[in-house]
Amino acid sequence: MKRHGFKNIIIGFLLILLDIHIFIDVLPDPVGYLLIGVGIVKLGTGGLRAKKAEMTAYILMVLSLPTLFLSGEVLQQMQLASLEWVLYGFVMSIGDLILVYFIFLMLLHEVEYPINQEEYHNRVRKMMMIYMSIALSITFLQPFLLNMEQNTAMVLGIMSIVLFLIVHIAFLVLLRALQKTFPTAS
Repeated sequence: MKRHGFKNIIIGFLLILLDIHIFIDVLPDPVGYLLIGVGIVKLGTGGLRAKKAEMTAYILMVLSLPTLFLSGEVLQQMQLASLEWVLYGFVMSIGDLILVYFIFLMLLHEVEYPINQEEYHNRVRKMMMIYMSIALSITFLQPFLLNMEQNTAMVLGIMSIVLFLIVHIAFLVLLRALQKTFPTAS
């Protein structure tokens, strides 16, 4: 059951990370957040951190409904034209950070790994520090990019995207490694 929980969380984050639009979002973010919430429940910890992570996933599921109909490019255009959409993007970024933070806390304090418990706790702790440091830095750098020289902003923007993708992939690899610690269901 726990393996399926990790699988749901991994697939959910992949749906959120990938953005493919063919008239509508083929990999909808709300479904990704739903899978993350279901995966957290399947991990079965029932602890406070898991409940917070689950609730955050479901709140983000509702908040991400506009992404079903608007591509990333359209959302970016709307954010350039409207303060409300800038605020929406910022709220979603902060919400994602909060979700990942609660998942890290759940993985550290509520999930008991069948093998090498201390080793996996150390891996989760280390990844949490790296992920949160990079993600927080990038999130709070974004508003300043608007006021920078275009070339500087573009270079920093590209570096931020690449760095975020690397750390996000590392997070997914960690989740996969944690999933493998649990035996397969017979």
